[in-house]
Amino acid sequence: MIRSRLFAVVPLVVALSAVSAPCASAQAPQADRSPVQERLNRVQADLFSATPHFTDDVAALKELLAENPKSVEAHVLLGLAYRGLGTQEMLAEAIAELRQAIEIDPGVVPARFYLAHIYLDMGRPARAKEELEAALEKAPGSPQFLASLGEAERQLKNPRKAAELIRQALQSDPSLLEGRYYLGLALFDLGQTTDAMKELEQVVSANAGRPEAYLALGTVYNQASRFDDAIRVLSQGTKLDPSRADLRIQLARAYRSKGLLERAEAELIRAQPKPDATLAASYVEHQQLEFDLYVELGLVKMKRGQLAAAADAFKKALAMDPAHGLTNNYIAQIYLRQGQFKLASEHAARAAKAGAPLSENDRKLIDAGLAAKKPGVRE
Repeated sequence: MIRSRLFAVVPLVVALSAVSAPCASAQAPQADRSPVQERLNRVQADLFSATPHFTDDVAALKELLAENPKSVEAHVLLGLAYRGLGTQEMLAEAIAELRQAIEIDPGVVPARFYLAHIYLDMGRPARAKEELEAALEKAPGSPQFLASLGEAERQLKNPRKAAELIRQALQSDPSLLEGRYYLGLALFDLGQTTDAMKELEQVVSANAGRPEAYLALGTVYNQASRFDDAIRVLSQGTKLDPSRADLRIQLARAYRSKGLLERAEAELIRAQPKPDATLAASYVEHQQLEFDLYVELGLVKMKRGQLAAAADAFKKALAMDPAHGLTNNYIAQIYLRQGQFKLASEHAARAAKAGAPLSENDRKLIDAGLAAKKPGVRE
């Protein structure tokens, strides 16, 4: 399954500004020119702009809420502003504000929608599903809600159901780019690589500002061994967001697969994990990026014949996921080439248990090495 930040949340308010309309109208008509509403409108316009000023918006909304603590619109907008600040602490504040809006007005559908996207950001698809189902009860058939519910189902490892929901959304709104993005991910999870490519290529062609789409399409190209296409697309993605480690790891994979090992290593150096409190990525997501980086680094070192460095990288990956089949397979191959047959056998057994067995020839070599090993010799 492709792990990717959500297409609609960078920033969330830009891609989904149309959904905010019910929230605004629930509080006051757009024609309302009262000073309070004008201030809310200015904040909303900034949040939905290409260059929002989240810190300023937070301050403005806190002032408004000090004057009127029951303003549903202000709570929703403050939740979005906190989400835009992008730290784990602010995600918790964003959830609290959106929950407050729902407590004041249980019918405020946009609050549930934005709340669902925060839960998806945090890797909590079951909670996101609950919020989206509640939103759909109030707004049946909403294409954006259906598409997001499909992504929640995909993250819950129900890609077939996800594809069904997203196709329903696209029947209502064929231009919904996030729907095509989510459908591409679901089709990829279903093993329908060619169809996934078609959907993701449409997204990339239609919207050049979304690194997520470039990452997903590049990942699919890598899986299909279309490495030149992967390099082209992923390089474009790194220009849009040079800080994205996941883009660089996939780009390194494409370079390695073409034998361009120096370029692969250069991308992996740029992708080195940098824990940063300003990032909204969850601990799980950060750990997964580290895992992917060390596996890819191990493969590059392995291809260079630098066996000790390769083993060290694979050990770091296995410290995070000891049962990972392919990584156990790779390190077993390293130990076999080093003549460490006992270690090779142990990791080969773990690889086989996880569904990634070594080749029959490698297993025979390990067995022969164990049989020939003299008693008392330490590995």
